[in-house]
Amino acid sequence: MTGTTLTGFDPNAARHRADPHPMLARMRAQVPVYRHVNGHGRVFWYLTRYADVQRALQHPDLGRQADRLPPELAAPHRLAGFDPLAAWRRNVFHLDPPDHTRLRRLMAPAFGARHVAAIGRHVDRVVDDLTSAMAAGSGPVDVIAALALPLPVLVVAELLGFPLGDRDRLRRWSDEMARSGDPLRIRVAGAEFGRYLATMLDERRGDTGDDLLAHLVRARDAGLLTRAELIAAVFQLLMAGDETSVNLVGNAVLELLRHPAQLARLRADPGLIDTAIEEVIRFNGPVGHTGLLYALADVEFGDTVVPRGDVVVPVLLAANRDPEVFEDPDVFDIGRTPNRHLGLGHGIHYCLGAAPARMQARAAVGTLVRRFPSLTLAIDPAGLTWTPELFLHGVRHLPVFPHGEPR
Repeated sequence: MTGTTLTGFDPNAARHRADPHPMLARMRAQVPVYRHVNGHGRVFWYLTRYADVQRALQHPDLGRQADRLPPELAAPHRLAGFDPLAAWRRNVFHLDPPDHTRLRRLMAPAFGARHVAAIGRHVDRVVDDLTSAMAAGSGPVDVIAALALPLPVLVVAELLGFPLGDRDRLRRWSDEMARSGDPLRIRVAGAEFGRYLATMLDERRGDTGDDLLAHLVRARDAGLLTRAELIAAVFQLLMAGDETSVNLVGNAVLELLRHPAQLARLRADPGLIDTAIEEVIRFNGPVGHTGLLYALADVEFGDTVVPRGDVVVPVLLAANRDPEVFEDPDVFDIGRTPNRHLGLGHGIHYCLGAAPARMQARAAVGTLVRRFPSLTLAIDPAGLTWTPELFLHGVRHLPVFPHGEPR
């Protein structure tokens, strides 16, 4: 049945968003290389087996850049839809070698152990402040608004070296661009952020600081990257790191509250926080599928040939519950080892911000579990609103009672 149609199935249909796993399990068992044609006539091939996803993420004939295709094959992808932020998409996430290699090498030092450790101390302070504010109230608190949303932008601002007083503006711009879904609001926020960043780049010329922005400005001045590439890199850090971390914290809190035995286990042994976060990434991770991959040549997966010019979609959520790789894949086990999940990607596009994302989740979830022993959901999980597309996977709001449900 590989490559045939699964009747009535649209991978991005709203009815699957709260819990895509049953449908993904059907795909993996019945049509693991699934061909879907969207309303614009573009052909997408969804991969759901671990081995296929892993292979796709390393395949030399699958790339992130549609402009590497002949014009007649690239045209449908260029015309697929209006993107108000298209000029900023040429960043590490969307590029192939050699540009990807060059830009990633310039950004990588900021994500090294020394920088991450320094940011970690800042994260601990921020999490303590945010959870103190949560503790002050007596009613329900939205974990997303109170903790998961403000935390990543503070971390990115610290990483880049933005002024402390600008972080509320950065948070607003990030929310508008990533969460509003309104092209006009996205364009306005993008323009405001672009002007802000242009001013910042002019002010930082010749800066000898140790933050990432100073490093990138020096690289620009040395001719190692263009001004457009620098802006695109900062945009990627603000947007991609933000949404991944928000979803990871939200999904982690939700899964622990939906699995009280595992929550009790973590409270009894806080040292399990590392494996707990890895299990969240595997079991119900923050990214549904990787960025789209364009077939630069015909590519085979099993007995199916994906034609040149079509789009390949490696579904991480499905690969991470493949019973060929994971024992009892539908069981949430915070002590699971080994855990060879693909939840943050694989190969050259492995998430550049994986270490800061994990660090934020460990700090946020570990503090919540320790500080609020009576933490409970303030909403039926069936009533939660999820991200609108399969690409990013997380709840928009997560109301909880920090001190337990009022009696």
